[in-house]
Amino acid sequence: MTDALDAALAQRDDLDQYGSAKRMLFALQLSLDLEDIHSVASTALTDGPDDKSCDLVYIDRDSRSMVLAQGYEASKVNQSQAPLTKATSLHQAVNWLFGSHSENDVPQRLRSAWRELHEALAEDAIDFVDIWFVHNLPENHQIAEELDAVAKAAYGIVAARYNVDGMSVVGTEVGRETLSDRYEGSRTPILVGDEFSIPVSGAFTESGENWSALCASIPASWLRSQFAEHKERLFSANIRGYLGSTRSQSNINNGIQATARMQPGRFWAYNNGITALVHSFDYSGGDSVKITGIAIVNGAQTTGALGSTDSQKMEEVKLLARFIKCDDSATVQDIIRYNNRQNPTQASDFRSNDRVQSRLVREFDSLGVVGYNGGRRGGAEDVIRRPGENQLAATVAAQALASFHGRPDVAYHEKGQIWEQDAIYSTVFPERVSARHILFVYSLLRALEQSKTGLSSRSGAPQTQRDQDLAKWFGMRGSTFLAVTAIGASIESVLNVPIPDRYSLEFAKNLTIPKAVEAWLPVTKALLALAPNQLSTPLSSTGGLRNRAAVDSAINTFTAVVSATSQVNEPIYSTFAELVKA
Repeated sequence: MTDALDAALAQRDDLDQYGSAKRMLFALQLSLDLEDIHSVASTALTDGPDDKSCDLVYIDRDSRSMVLAQGYEASKVNQSQAPLTKATSLHQAVNWLFGSHSENDVPQRLRSAWRELHEALAEDAIDFVDIWFVHNLPENHQIAEELDAVAKAAYGIVAARYNVDGMSVVGTEVGRETLSDRYEGSRTPILVGDEFSIPVSGAFTESGENWSALCASIPASWLRSQFAEHKERLFSANIRGYLGSTRSQSNINNGIQATARMQPGRFWAYNNGITALVHSFDYSGGDSVKITGIAIVNGAQTTGALGSTDSQKMEEVKLLARFIKCDDSATVQDIIRYNNRQNPTQASDFRSNDRVQSRLVREFDSLGVVGYNGGRRGGAEDVIRRPGENQLAATVAAQALASFHGRPDVAYHEKGQIWEQDAIYSTVFPERVSARHILFVYSLLRALEQSKTGLSSRSGAPQTQRDQDLAKWFGMRGSTFLAVTAIGASIESVLNVPIPDRYSLEFAKNLTIPKAVEAWLPVTKALLALAPNQLSTPLSSTGGLRNRAAVDSAINTFTAVVSATSQVNEPIYSTFAELVKA
């Protein structure tokens, strides 16, 4: 399996630009089902001098979770384990990131991450903290024990300052085995391929289009024994669902365990049971059913809770199980999506069939742009495949649109609200929005991210004061979205024509995404020179981009300076204007 993982990583040359963080970003994208890892990387990566062992800090308010990661890439992979000292260094990361009482106490590189984390903790916006040690060597019990100690220390620090009711903090070693299992699970939903005979008192079958199922009451002791043996591999069809089952569920898990211990006869009535994909099933009457292969897509909480319950009455506990056989990959993905309660249908899925999104899908198809799916997620194989040069993710396109049209706060802090809230959705995706306009604003965001990545790649080399200031500004979270807003507000000065409706802006010719990014780069280079002085206050103020007064003030000042200096940059602006249809 590790050979397949190595091949998949080698094919992801789009991640080479991140150097030693490549594996860590691949693991993050694979584990959390992230469509566009590059937009995430532009914010989440903190790796560099004086990072205090915080290589990556990913905070997602939509899923109420965060990942703190430390990475290690061994040059010789014949070693038996990763250095224990690298795992131990995560204590330092936790102390700096969680324990520091002021952003002024942490290194410059971590201040923006510190601010975002502590604002989220203060607002009770995080339920699940996962602390990763990602490496390319075999996993080891000593490292696992150390990571458990790191997680307990982190929980203690957070509990001393914030509400931790319902919060889970875990430490995870993402070595070769774990990452290989997650990768294989993304390609083949069922990793546990054993044959099982399960005692039952009866069963019945059902079938529909492309699927068939067997339903039965099964003993909890059988499920408990499978969890003890196979652990995370039982959830290979939906690893994010399994990871999500541990967050904000401590009281629910306690309830499951308490019912199993004290009211075993009521467990079946209180619990929804499990749903699992199988290769095959057989029931010919009698007192047992036979299945081959199992991947639980709904019931991770139940399985994990029963797996950690020590009850003398476990033999009395029964639960409902649905075993589904399906050979159609598209139907399998839908079964996973709609059955998994811990990973509910994303907000964007609810909009994927409305008329605006349906039209945009057709328009992007006619432009030769791939990947725009109207917000509906594809399968895991779509996530881990190397993105094409002319590929565009709908979720990131929505963030670019929101930013360009004045809502960087929504784009960065509440991206799920774009799809969930009718009022926000209708302003971001009005009836008149076109695929060409989305390409226009999306390529602007990409150009800014490319500028940030270029600066980061030169961080070890001597830099001018301008580059140092810009790198410091880019290090503040939400900076690229604020820049999109600022440039959008200044677009009349750039094009030197009145723009009554910014949704009408598009490139005059059908440009590929790389060519569109290339067209923006001279403009963004000129305008980014203003960013450190004009666009820093909102990013460092309390509330960040949600501080509308600070954002509006900064944007007004930025646009005034752009207007005043437009003659200086006229050659750059006029060249760009020739490419734009206003």
